[in-house]
Amino acid sequence: MTAVVALPRRPLFWLSIWLAASALIGRPGLAGAVEQFGNIRFVTPGPTITTLPMEVARARGFDKEEGFTAVFSAATGSVAIKAMLAGDFDFTLAAGSAMTAAVSGAPVRVIYVHVAKSLYFLYAREGISDLKGLEGKRVGIDAIGGTQDLAVRQNMRLAGADDAKTIFIAMGYQNTPPSMIAGAIDAGVITPPKEFQLINSPGKFVNLGFLGDLAPGLTGGVATTERMIREHPDKVQAVLRAQVKGHRLLLENRAGTIPIMSQFLGLSARDAAQSYDTTVYPYFGRTGAVSLAQQEAFIAEAVKELKLPRAPEPGKISLSRIFRTSSNVRSRPGWECFSAGCAWPDRLSRCQSLVCQG
Repeated sequence: MTAVVALPRRPLFWLSIWLAASALIGRPGLAGAVEQFGNIRFVTPGPTITTLPMEVARARGFDKEEGFTAVFSAATGSVAIKAMLAGDFDFTLAAGSAMTAAVSGAPVRVIYVHVAKSLYFLYAREGISDLKGLEGKRVGIDAIGGTQDLAVRQNMRLAGADDAKTIFIAMGYQNTPPSMIAGAIDAGVITPPKEFQLINSPGKFVNLGFLGDLAPGLTGGVATTERMIREHPDKVQAVLRAQVKGHRLLLENRAGTIPIMSQFLGLSARDAAQSYDTTVYPYFGRTGAVSLAQQEAFIAEAVKELKLPRAPEPGKISLSRIFRTSSNVRSRPGWECFSAGCAWPDRLSRCQSLVCQG
């Protein structure tokens, strides 16, 4: 489901997922020549697992198929969003930062989500075999009171461990692996593919488990400005179609994805394969949408980060305006059904019966 969120004393903005199925509506030229858009500029947090679908799209030429050339530039956080709003970029692959900006009133929209939880794993040095073993130990996290901190504490409590006995050290996610290797900390929260710094080091480390189920986070997706959506809807549609193609290939074609991951992330083929099996395939969403409950959790986290006095109230949903699957969708059977909620080819006939009939 998707929702319109009303902000206090601010214009309405959509925290919505424009699926490729709805993007196809009103595209009479699909069967003919593809419109040419030239370069479309993406600002990204850099080569990360969460930006893989558009990189796959670029590497496999899906951007060219949709009439544009994807051009990537690296910037993070509010800097990237401000640059996009200033017109320096057309889209951002830092969907979480975009959503935070939207909650604070910026005219941006999240239009696709493929990772709807924080990709956090808890690693410890050899000799610590469970969460109880973290009592009295030093644990590296990104920030005190941040999502990593809260996720470790919640998981420890669920396991019957006393998190008050643990020493939490804020050091930023980039510094956690080298600090563990150096022995400065006993455990830490690792974001993929940083775990390979530990795995390939002389020391021995233990994976204590995935923390993302208790750490809501919009960590992978596409966002753009309201102006782009209003003035260049065809560009938005082209980007969404390329994104869906990349996302689908990522999940369906392991052998084709691993070489792209290896080159993009600077991993060996073996490490890229392991990363695919332990992170990408298990934790990437099967559609471009997130539920209303997930959106509310994302907003609550953003409100906490921004220290707003109160959370925006979710507005009512108009499904007919967001999930439109007219007969036009059938012009490209298959992948558009994927984005509309039917993930796999062996379910295609079921998908078409549910979604793709006009």
